[in-house]
Amino acid sequence: MKKLAKGFTLIELMIVVAIIGILAAIAIPNFLRYQLRSKFAELRTNVEAIRKSQESLRQGERQVCLNAATGQYVAFTRIPLAATGNPGTVKLSWLPADYAAAGLIDWNVEGGTYGVYTAATAAPPTVVAPTLATCAATPPLDVLGRALTVTANSDIDGDGVLSTVLYWKPVRNNLGVITTAAPAAPNLAAADTTLCGGAVQPAAGFGDGQIFTCSSDNIF
Repeated sequence: MKKLAKGFTLIELMIVVAIIGILAAIAIPNFLRYQLRSKFAELRTNVEAIRKSQESLRQGERQVCLNAATGQYVAFTRIPLAATGNPGTVKLSWLPADYAAAGLIDWNVEGGTYGVYTAATAAPPTVVAPTLATCAATPPLDVLGRALTVTANSDIDGDGVLSTVLYWKPVRNNLGVITTAAPAAPNLAAADTTLCGGAVQPAAGFGDGQIFTCSSDNIF
């Protein structure tokens, strides 16, 4: 007499389904957070690119605008400026004017970005006409200076809380003492002012010349 093939009982199947559900509940949120962090990495990459472009301007002799003083950093208002909307869960589509604005500081960008970027300067140069200490007539460029702060903001999880990356570069003398502090972070989210030292670099020089995340967004 043939033995009947044994199958799984209903309880065994329910246990398997429960285990799969538990694993999915753990894995899916972690995977989504990994995706968000991967997208957020764009901000650090672009701030590093801006830092290199600004250092090239400061160490070079190129006039970033007509009659501009050389050997300086340059502030700029929001880039992308022409792209419509605020940062969110999808990339901002850059328009030709945005690429042209980034090109003014030799910052090369391909495609859209999740973040928006701004820079401020301090310690403006002493100039004699017709040399200028500002490029405000060439928007989105603004005043020149020897101290620099760059801010990058995004909202890749769409919760209305901006994620922030900062770069501070004060002026130091030959003894390493700060003679001009990096300016207050431009375009800093209000919720981040506490975490980011009130939008200014801490006196101890925390983050001096380094790129770091300073965000109240809970995905980080």
